[in-house]
Amino acid sequence: MTLRLATRMKRGLVAGLLALTLPFAAWAQTPVPAQADWVAARQSVTLPSGQALSFVEIGAPDGLPLILLHGFTDNSRSWSLLAPHLPDRRIIAIDLRGHGGSAAPACCYGVDAMVDDLRGFMDLQNIAEADLVGHSLGSIVAGSFAGLYPGRVNRLVLISAAAAVPAAANDWLWDTVPVQPRPLDPDSQFMLDWYWNPTPVDDDFLTRERGESAATPEDVWLGVMRAFSLTDWSPLARQIEDPVLILWGDQDGLFGAETQDALRALLPDAQHETYAGLGHNMFWEQSAEVGALITGFLTQ
Repeated sequence: MTLRLATRMKRGLVAGLLALTLPFAAWAQTPVPAQADWVAARQSVTLPSGQALSFVEIGAPDGLPLILLHGFTDNSRSWSLLAPHLPDRRIIAIDLRGHGGSAAPACCYGVDAMVDDLRGFMDLQNIAEADLVGHSLGSIVAGSFAGLYPGRVNRLVLISAAAAVPAAANDWLWDTVPVQPRPLDPDSQFMLDWYWNPTPVDDDFLTRERGESAATPEDVWLGVMRAFSLTDWSPLARQIEDPVLILWGDQDGLFGAETQDALRALLPDAQHETYAGLGHNMFWEQSAEVGALITGFLTQ
């Protein structure tokens, strides 16, 4: 029996035991913080590299680990609308380096650095294997991690993903971001455009998220943009051994249909789901529907 098969069997046994004990353990679940309480709910760790990461832990402390990785200039709050629809899991929403409550060094914001942060975080938390859900930048980190460390990922969900950021999106970022006056005004037209969604999103959440995004240091904006310009994780995608679910809204203004065609070619066995009329942040727009789909996929 291979180590990977043994790990899968152990996961199945643990899941069964958790299901049996759930009625007795439900009281111990950590609730999703209210929007006003999100910052206070953050915990922090310092990785062996010296990078400090903050995170919010939700759900069943003894549940199977589910790690959530947010998008560019978002933070762990990005998952606050979806998390209530991901039941009975130990949910860990990480602030990527430079984002949210995590330390923001002058460098480095390449995908390799963020992958190494994730590996270091899992080691510190004694998480041998987890399900990963990543959105946008977080999907690039999650996909790269799964390609490099397939033994540490069980199932992988990529939301609004691309193997490489399209030239048009890169050009727009480089033409637009460096010329913005600092500090960024969260109510400026640029920030309103950055957080545009084709259908309504909870206003309290969106206002707080946009304000935190506007406070992201300029070094982080430009550092991640450099990473976008240099990153194509296609070779790593071909090494992914885990079941993959890919979610995309057809009104995504950053990652168009051509990016999804490329992912289908790279990950032909993945499950692809398209949300008509929704955008780059479709899991904010239809949290319950997206959560139900992800939960079904993770529990297959």
